[in-house]
Amino acid sequence: MFAARLAARAATSAGWGLQLLFWLFLLGTTALLTENTLPYFSFARDLPFLIEKAAQYQDAVWRVAFYVHISGGLLCLLVALPQFSRTLLRRAPRLHRALGWTYVVSVLGFAAPTGMYLAIFAKGGMAGRLGFIVLGAVFFYTTWRGLERVRARDFRGHAAWMIRSYAMAASALTFRVFHLLLFVLGVQHEYELSIWLSFVVNLAAAELFLFWRARPARSLALGDSR
Repeated sequence: MFAARLAARAATSAGWGLQLLFWLFLLGTTALLTENTLPYFSFARDLPFLIEKAAQYQDAVWRVAFYVHISGGLLCLLVALPQFSRTLLRRAPRLHRALGWTYVVSVLGFAAPTGMYLAIFAKGGMAGRLGFIVLGAVFFYTTWRGLERVRARDFRGHAAWMIRSYAMAASALTFRVFHLLLFVLGVQHEYELSIWLSFVVNLAAAELFLFWRARPARSLALGDSR
């Protein structure tokens, strides 16, 4: 009995430790991405990405799409973080809904559509362009399903789809981690691989989390069936 309790406490402590690392990673990478993105709102042309895209920058449609994309992308990442708080949902449901609508509009109206358009001009050849297009499509779809589920008052389904949606939003964070890691390791085609890994790994992690979170319900259902 004592050993079982000790094992349970150790498992709980490990779980809290993993959660802490997870949140430190999200907060740290989101802060870094925000710091790197904000200079672009000065509309200066001598920034690294715009120097690389000097030819596309001459196109007014591309410029508008770019600034709309970074605005929507940054906004959805920032407003998503408080949405994980059960305390916010319980004590301030109106704020939760307002932030939720802000997230949905920033994704469906801004980040996802412009991301798919900008993907046409992405580097990395067909693999790179296709990766960003698929990412944008999955981002749009998961967010739309989250909105559809909450309008149908299926709150459990809503939460699941929005977790998948955030996994796609967070690919902007994990892309940079994978890109740096693969570059340091000297892996060929690290850019294209980083694109695909960023959202495939994120989506797999979201599905594993949803599976893990549903364990008590499955155990209860199994017990009832017996």
